Amino acid sequence: MNKNSNRLLELIIIFIFLALSAELIARGTEKLEAFMGQGMAGGIIMGLLTALPETIFVIVATLRKEPYVALGSAIGGNVLLFTFGIGFLGIYFYLRWQKNLKINEDYSVEHKFLILTTIALIAILIYGHLNIFTAIPLLAIYFYYATYRVRKFVREERDLDEKEILKAVIYLVVGAFILILFSEPFVEQIVDLSKELGVPSIWLALIISPLAGELEETFSAIRLAHSSDSGGSLAIFDFVGSKIENATVLLAVIGIFSDISLMPGVTELIATVIANFIAIMILMDKKLGVKESVVLLVLYFFIATMTLYF
Repeated sequence: MNKNSNRLLELIIIFIFLALSAELIARGTEKLEAFMGQGMAGGIIMGLLTALPETIFVIVATLRKEPYVALGSAIGGNVLLFTFGIGFLGIYFYLRWQKNLKINEDYSVEHKFLILTTIALIAILIYGHLNIFTAIPLLAIYFYYATYRVRKFVREERDLDEKEILKAVIYLVVGAFILILFSEPFVEQIVDLSKELGVPSIWLALIISPLAGELEETFSAIRLAHSSDSGGSLAIFDFVGSKIENATVLLAVIGIFSDISLMPGVTELIATVIANFIAIMILMDKKLGVKESVVLLVLYFFIATMTLYF
């Protein structure tokens, strides 16, 4: 077998493990949803788990004194999931259930904190630096979001099934372990194979690498949307929750250990703000139609192209 064939075989094996990870995380989240609600199960728990690969990558890159590499990883997924990810999910949901996706539970918490996160990003863009002074308010935003969700869950006093909780924890822990183990090798293999096949480097940076990096989270979302008509709503909570974490906690990590100018990454940050704004406007009525989904798919490639030229 030649080198490309070996790499392709490795990709297929890793792909299978990532699909297994997505299935386990989706199953665990579905079990938690029954007594935690979609905001807590999807926005906080699943959001944190699906953001684990980039969280670990950002911490490692920051400690290695590579803050701009960490910055790209922290915010790169926001543009992808808030355009391509949500758009693809909306189209798949419609094809599966023959109706538009509707957020079933109280989305106002995520909506407000996504707005607050976007305002914070704009303020940081104006300030022009990531440092300890930006890290503290960013951490405060996510801490308040998580605390608010936990308190809301506690007040609701739902009945708990210890056996189902144990099953959910096992699914989530095993799924997260597989995700951490295979996500970075998958991205590296995709990038190496693309280079060998002559794919332009700009397409690697703007499309292929982000798609590979967010593949498992997209898998989990599609799995949820396929299993029940409430699963699409749960997937939206995951998308928004994980990207609130990326834009607050991960940027805060960079700011705690570094003091950097944002000028080298200003176009990516502007693209992130635009993607956040799009998600805010599209999801504010708690509905996601086919036309909106198609527009989001087109917008992803438009934003990627604009980031290239401007």
